[in-house]
Amino acid sequence: MSTAATPLHANVAFLRIPQFATLPVSEQAALKERLESRARSAISALAPDQRAVLDAEDGLAIVLFGEPAQALDIAQALHASSSQTPLQSGLSHGPLALTSRGPDARVFGDGLSAAAAAARFAAPGKLLVTHDFAKALQARNPARAAELAIAGDFTDTRVRQHSFYTPDVALGTMHRRRLLAYGVGGVAGILLLGVAGREAAKRLFPPLPAVVRFNVRPRGEIVVDGVSRGVTPPLREVEVEAGHRVVQVRNPGFPTLEVTLDLKPGEHTTIAHVFARPAPPKQDLWRDFKKKFGGS
Repeated sequence: MSTAATPLHANVAFLRIPQFATLPVSEQAALKERLESRARSAISALAPDQRAVLDAEDGLAIVLFGEPAQALDIAQALHASSSQTPLQSGLSHGPLALTSRGPDARVFGDGLSAAAAAARFAAPGKLLVTHDFAKALQARNPARAAELAIAGDFTDTRVRQHSFYTPDVALGTMHRRRLLAYGVGGVAGILLLGVAGREAAKRLFPPLPAVVRFNVRPRGEIVVDGVSRGVTPPLREVEVEAGHRVVQVRNPGFPTLEVTLDLKPGEHTTIAHVFARPAPPKQDLWRDFKKKFGGS
């Protein structure tokens, strides 16, 4: 059974501190702390499972699982609060996944790499939006998409061309109050890791299912929590969500086998059963013979 990650589409805002590598270590630390504080304020209104913050060498990335318009608001709010230290920012929409399970997992995918590319091309104080994000915004909120102006085409070191957009200040004036709402400081924490926050990680990489195998003769219908999953054989195993599960094996003419399981993520267990009719009572030929001829 494969344990590969299943990509999940999300919005990603990538924030870079210009010329970060050339700065003294003490200044790098101060700028990072300031950026983290801004991010904390910008996402304070979001539920933990709606965002995740990823550490980057020269900044950070914010994964946003909500509407593209909300992601645009947050990215713009961060810019509204960065007048003293302008940022290079990119905003994208695309697939994300985790490399593996555990503390060493890393987020990857086009959604993250495209946002990082947009941030690299952005001038300090500039927000560039990818074509994929613009399409997602157009599909969900055409009025907000109308605020985006074409920023031009850019070619990277691999001679790949990127088309970017940027919010038009004049078109975005009507949304200024909304930005201020996101800029209000909050008490929600921010988790800076190489992976997504705990709640968001569940969306990127759900827990492993448990596996129930069957060795049933001659055959039986498999029912898990009241839902039929097929007939064994040929069915040999089923994947189920970890937790308390009631498994039934049914065969017409026989009593139903019911098994209650408490399964852990990734656990494998086997249910074996033989449907057999009770053996008829053994015949006593001598006793039957005597009864037939009136003997006692």
